[in-house]
Amino acid sequence: MILRGLWERRTLSLVVLIIAVVPIASAAVGPIYSAAARTTIVREAVRTAPLEGRGWRYTTTSGGIQAKVGAFTRGAGFTNPPIFGMEATSGRADDKRAFSLVWQDGQCEHLTLAEGRCPRASMEVMAGQASGFALGQTIHLSAVRRAEVGDAGRDPAPLKVVGIYRPGSPADPFWFGRTLFAPPGRPEGDKADALFTVPETRLDTYIVAGAVDFTGARQPEAGWTDYGIVFIDTDRIEGTDIDVLAAMQAAAENAGSNEDTIVFSRVADVLRVVSANAGSLGVPTLLVIAQLVGLGWMLLFQTVGDLVRARGAEIALARLRGHGRARVWRFALAEPLLLLAVAVPLGLLLGRAAAGTMIGALLPAGVPVRFPVEAAPAGVAAMLGGVLAAAPAAWRTATRPVTEEWRRTPRRSARGWVLDAVVLSITALGLVELLATGVITDVSGQSSSAMAVPGLVALGVALLAGRALPVLTRRLFGLTRRHGGLGPFLALRQVARGPVTAGSVVVLGAAFGLATFAVSAWSATSGDYEETARFHNGAPTAITVRPVEPRRLIEAVNAADPGGRTAAPVIKVPGPPEMVATDPARLAAVGYWRPELAGGRTLAEAAAALPGPATPRVWLRGDRFRLTADHDPLPKGWSVRLFATLRVPGQLRPVQIPLGALTGRSGTHAWNLPPGCAEAACELRAVRGETTPPPEAEEDLYVRVTVTGLATRANGRWHALDLPSWRVDEDPDARDGTFVVTVPGNQTLRPYTYEPRQAGVAVGALGGKAVPGLDNAYAGPVRTVLASAAGPGLTGVGVLVDLEQADRMAYGVHDKAVFQVWTRSADPAALERALEEQGLSVVSRRTSAGLAASFAGQGPGLALMLLLVSALAAAALALGRTVLALFTAARRRTYELAALEASGARVAALRVALLLEQVITVATGTLAGLVAGLVAARAALGRIPQFAEPPVTPPLPHEVALAPVAAVVGAALLVSLLAAVLVSEALLRGIRVERLRDAPA
Repeated sequence: MILRGLWERRTLSLVVLIIAVVPIASAAVGPIYSAAARTTIVREAVRTAPLEGRGWRYTTTSGGIQAKVGAFTRGAGFTNPPIFGMEATSGRADDKRAFSLVWQDGQCEHLTLAEGRCPRASMEVMAGQASGFALGQTIHLSAVRRAEVGDAGRDPAPLKVVGIYRPGSPADPFWFGRTLFAPPGRPEGDKADALFTVPETRLDTYIVAGAVDFTGARQPEAGWTDYGIVFIDTDRIEGTDIDVLAAMQAAAENAGSNEDTIVFSRVADVLRVVSANAGSLGVPTLLVIAQLVGLGWMLLFQTVGDLVRARGAEIALARLRGHGRARVWRFALAEPLLLLAVAVPLGLLLGRAAAGTMIGALLPAGVPVRFPVEAAPAGVAAMLGGVLAAAPAAWRTATRPVTEEWRRTPRRSARGWVLDAVVLSITALGLVELLATGVITDVSGQSSSAMAVPGLVALGVALLAGRALPVLTRRLFGLTRRHGGLGPFLALRQVARGPVTAGSVVVLGAAFGLATFAVSAWSATSGDYEETARFHNGAPTAITVRPVEPRRLIEAVNAADPGGRTAAPVIKVPGPPEMVATDPARLAAVGYWRPELAGGRTLAEAAAALPGPATPRVWLRGDRFRLTADHDPLPKGWSVRLFATLRVPGQLRPVQIPLGALTGRSGTHAWNLPPGCAEAACELRAVRGETTPPPEAEEDLYVRVTVTGLATRANGRWHALDLPSWRVDEDPDARDGTFVVTVPGNQTLRPYTYEPRQAGVAVGALGGKAVPGLDNAYAGPVRTVLASAAGPGLTGVGVLVDLEQADRMAYGVHDKAVFQVWTRSADPAALERALEEQGLSVVSRRTSAGLAASFAGQGPGLALMLLLVSALAAAALALGRTVLALFTAARRRTYELAALEASGARVAALRVALLLEQVITVATGTLAGLVAGLVAARAALGRIPQFAEPPVTPPLPHEVALAPVAAVVGAALLVSLLAAVLVSEALLRGIRVERLRDAPA
């Protein structure tokens, strides 16, 4: 009986099934996509992390490394097999260097042999080329002894060199960032390349701590240090593994409380990034799913109601046969509930397939498509809208007078305002609460309330449009009586009185309102991502290089880009406030800038105000430095020693050399220069004194010192230097080379090669804050030459300064400074090659487009992408449902249309009537959605989460691109017009005068 009824109404039943399947699928897509998005977030965080953030180095001195690492990784299916190793550190007689004796499983595959072979037997070693050891040489390390004890104790173990290797790359993940090799180009006197051996060496050796020479005295055993390197496999880790990853990191941190176990890692930093991104994904995604489920409920409510109403005559007949109310209800609900039950598994399967397509198209390759447990409840929740629709529709049909069901033209019943008024009131209150208080927040602390705004605005505007359309069309009744002919006359009355007009406008308006907002939000957010990426990256491409002396960086960029039009040297120092130091002229050619954020001034105008004085610096070249000074006599018992601070080529930190103690009233003080000063000129940066008071000082110290001469010695001959202009940090008026040594605070004498207050472009509320300087010393505030709301390379409050002037002011360069080369070259790889030819080492390259893509891959961006795709699909479904509903309603009027044709109405007039009816309804719903979406965008765009961590600068424009919005609305209107034409023609072909002979339906 039920199946026969479904077959009799197969067209409507199929429509109901499709309408039910799609919302269920849309609801299921959310959790599936969200799970894949979480996987994308954690994989991207691990992939872009520093090497130490992609795993752990588990070390122990008590043995059992395999068991400990096995327990550490138990239950983690996303880790690679551990790389085990062992090591011991020792000195060597008459050698200042410290040697690491190391074995690491697979070491020979990651070292390049220069001669010889890899070690295969106990106490065989492989040495680095820079070590100076020869093939076949025997090495004795102080702490590495034979295992057996002789008459005189343990003898040093003979380590035979069987191979010479070239150092491996420090960037090779195999070494986990360890410094087993002396830094290339920067040899250190106490650091040597590691000696590689085999595990069997452990069995034949005895390791002692701090040994130099033992003759039998028992020494405490230090033993070998065992370690295991555990890497995270980015192709296997998933979003569901975040808790396991956090548990492993907690276990690693707790292991550090054990004296013999240390776990080194930066996974904690990765977890902070993952938590921020995943936390900013959950709540927005939930709000997106909730709005899609609500829209699905609206579609099901009307479509299932159509199916129940289509059975009105059968239900009335069942009542006439004397069936009880419960049986009638069961009969009325049987068909829709069966269709809804069938729609659940079909919708979940469709959702799984649709989510797979979305994930494959929108997320990186390789992200698995899982079916989380939340997907099924979400699909069932979407289906409940159909159940809620079937129950009241069945109740109305079951309680409606039987005679009314068989009337050819049912009595009109006024549609009540109560339900609409309640919904509109709740909507208005909800909007005020969401926008004013931001009651909904995500894990990161950002307010996500605005993500619920588009659904409420779309529903409210759609309800008002559904109410307004019949009223407005009735206003035109009088006009159509006198003008326009039969077509408009019939169309306006059908729109005003038709049972499906208001409902179609509401559904279509809500769906297109959500779609318009989604398109507007995505276009505006994409623009915000691009704007932020351009400023944060500084230029189209930012090439990060290994730290070098600032002047060396400037010279290398000048040589790699002689024209000065495509590259700029940059050193970024973290704050707050942040500092970006660069070549102003080159920055003007490559940097990103918006004059409207800086009072209309261009970047070239701003850059022109940055350079300071070009006063010659004090260069020292040779092997010895001499300073002559006059000074006040020292009080009894006091001692004052002079020191000179130098910048040495190839070193980022300053070097301080002692010059000698003050005696009498004048003197000459000399000291050897660092070895690097013989090869290239060093720079004198400062002269200062340090005091030593007597045990009982009888008077305070106040000694004025005046530098009267400078000289350097090279090739055995002294060369006098011209005295520079001087300045004293603590006394701006002192210019004659005199400074004061006193107990409260010694003054510092510096060559006057820079302005005390450096010129800078200030971004944000900098005020009088001290800027860090290249050495992060926070020397003092800058002199603001231009204030801007954003600046290239600055992610927050900061300052843009001249690199040359910043280098003159700073004593050195801070360890956390980032060295970059910004470029707008169309071929960054060629520039990288040119920089490497100049001796720079390229670390990485980042483009503004890549940075914008990374913003889009954060939690809020992934949630917006889900909203965009799902809302467009829902709008297409709503448009299709509206056209079908209008077609079904018009088809029920074929008897009426046949009568009109028989009475002399022309087919053209009937065509115009059908066409206008559908166009007016669909256009009203679409335009209502357009208005709702744009209103929601204006109200919510500045409040919806866009970044996992909102940027401080630049100010976000939130500009909606009109082209995509116009494309969506235009496509909808075009499709609806074509559908109206096709539907009208199909209905006209079904109108025959013979229809009047049929019995009333």
